[in-house]
Amino acid sequence: MIDALLRHLELDERPAADAAGLAVVHRRFLERVSYDGLTAQLGEHTPLEADRLVERLLATGRGGYCFEINTVLAALLEGLGFEVERREGVVDAREAFAGGAPTNHQALVVRAAGEAFICDAGWGEGFLEPLALAPGTSSRGSLEWVVERTQDGGWWVQQHMWGSTPGFRFGDEVVATSVYEPHHVRLATTPDSSFVQTLVVQKPLDDRIVTLRARTLSEKGPDVDVKRVLDEEAFAQALTETFNINLDAARVARLWNNARAQHDAFTRSASSPGSAGPSPAPPASA
Repeated sequence: MIDALLRHLELDERPAADAAGLAVVHRRFLERVSYDGLTAQLGEHTPLEADRLVERLLATGRGGYCFEINTVLAALLEGLGFEVERREGVVDAREAFAGGAPTNHQALVVRAAGEAFICDAGWGEGFLEPLALAPGTSSRGSLEWVVERTQDGGWWVQQHMWGSTPGFRFGDEVVATSVYEPHHVRLATTPDSSFVQTLVVQKPLDDRIVTLRARTLSEKGPDVDVKRVLDEEAFAQALTETFNINLDAARVARLWNNARAQHDAFTRSASSPGSAGPSPAPPASA
């Protein structure tokens, strides 16, 4: 499994289980594997089993949303000799965690040669290099993330101004993957989940965030802010060429039908009398 994943990431050798090796794997993983909420759109919820999710990734390029994609990333890192700790997290406003907001994120703390890092492929707008698990600011060009220790003993990771989510919080308690299962079911299947309501695929780059939300492909960063509504052919092309996702024609057609219906509903809502034209809701988890 590990060697197959490394081939998918186009890594010829196993990186060393140190900080430099972790940075290589993390960046390459986010470059090659996009974040997506397609499980909910396709109605194909399955348990968080690493082998099963890796098989899907290798066959289709699909990473999934946070519970799924970070399960794969954690399995890869553990297979390479890193120590991985899973933590319960909340992607939301800073106050939401203390206010009892339900878990919607699988946060990963990875230890490498005595150093601790925050790793994450499941925040679709996130960082390409691991963040040190210590208070401080990390920058990539004009993009910036702030890590802070919270008064209740947890951690807050603050997003830069070009993201659609403000950040995420997580605690110090190490948990098993099974802890996320009920939250995984909720986000993947319930009608009020934004993953069920709106198709989303994302990929962070060095200078921007690329997002497909319903039919709209956007790029947003310090020097770019563009949106384009896609037709059916461009939609299918974006999945393959922009996000490295290769699905069979029947699944692409289902996703397109969902995206078109969601876009039409949003357009009607935005143009209704008295509407201020709200934006589609961001994903329920990064």
